[in-house]
Amino acid sequence: MKLDQFLKARFKITLLISAISTLILSAFSGSIYYFYKEQLLYEISDELKSIAFEVSKAVENPVVDFSIVKNINIPDDTYLCVYNRDAKMVFYKNKLCDIDRFFQGFIIKGYDVMFGSSIKKGGTLYNVYVGKDLSKILANLEKLKLILIYLTFVISTVILVFSFIISKRILSPIKETFEKQERFTQNVSHDLRTPLTVISTNLYLIKQKGFKNIDQNIENISKTVDYMKNLVSDLLFISQIGEKEKKNININELIKKQLSILSPKIEEKNLGIVFKEEDQLEFEANEADMEKLFSNLLENAIKYNYRNGEIIIIIRKKSVYIKNTGKLINKENIDKIFERFYREDKSRTSEGCGLGLAIVKEIADHYRLKIKVKVEGMHNVFTVKF
Repeated sequence: MKLDQFLKARFKITLLISAISTLILSAFSGSIYYFYKEQLLYEISDELKSIAFEVSKAVENPVVDFSIVKNINIPDDTYLCVYNRDAKMVFYKNKLCDIDRFFQGFIIKGYDVMFGSSIKKGGTLYNVYVGKDLSKILANLEKLKLILIYLTFVISTVILVFSFIISKRILSPIKETFEKQERFTQNVSHDLRTPLTVISTNLYLIKQKGFKNIDQNIENISKTVDYMKNLVSDLLFISQIGEKEKKNININELIKKQLSILSPKIEEKNLGIVFKEEDQLEFEANEADMEKLFSNLLENAIKYNYRNGEIIIIIRKKSVYIKNTGKLINKENIDKIFERFYREDKSRTSEGCGLGLAIVKEIADHYRLKIKVKVEGMHNVFTVKF
């Protein structure tokens, strides 16, 4: 997957998550505002009805004035007015009412809400109006609205940033798979070109010779085919690292097994092996991956060792040290030896296709192991830290 495609996918996931979360937050904030407003109106209407009911209770006998209702507790932002049948105000408290017609129930007039009811005492009908100034309440509701809008914006922004970061994790396995396939395709197409040219050239020479004295050409083709098979096998292995079943592995026993497998090559160079098991090391991984990691490190120590040299293997705490004599790695090349197809000695004609240490690095990176290289005295030292 190319970088721009990866970024586009991240942006799409980010926008989708952000849009959905903003929609949910907006609906949630709107619901809070609506239900809070409805609750306030319900409480106000209940309060106004309660005051009107108290007035009707207080006036139990026919009266000329309503001074008795002065004792009724009315909040400062609430007022009471009483009119007789002739539309004459007989009593008010806190504020004069602006009434242009008689009504029953609730009405909203400007910033006021009013409740109207009737009281019949001694054959006389009185109209009672209880009102409340909503300006402060409306101002508080406006503040609540702004706070909810601000919180929605802030949370949506945080989610936007968070989802962009999360999208990287979501797409990482897909990106890794695409990159593996892309690297595999590029390596195969690029690195098979030379051996295919060798095969093509030798086949051409065989034809030119009329299939006479072609033993050397056939041998060249056979070696090149083996090289191609090893190359493809290594590239396929890289693309499949970490995909198989994992289990708890004893690294001590695994290294012993690899030394046994490589014993013919060790004997061929008459190498001395020193194996120090200071600790037992176990690690959960795919066995084939761990076998490949230590097999390649040991093969590297054998391949580039002197005849009658030595290999020292130390297992200490959570680390494995593999030391070998031989040509020492140049300090300026230490960071390059894990690159694919890199060889420090360009003129060297040893076997292999230059992927051994690259595979080691791929395996170490997948399992989050630390691998370091240094020169210590007369030894190259490879350290794997679990």
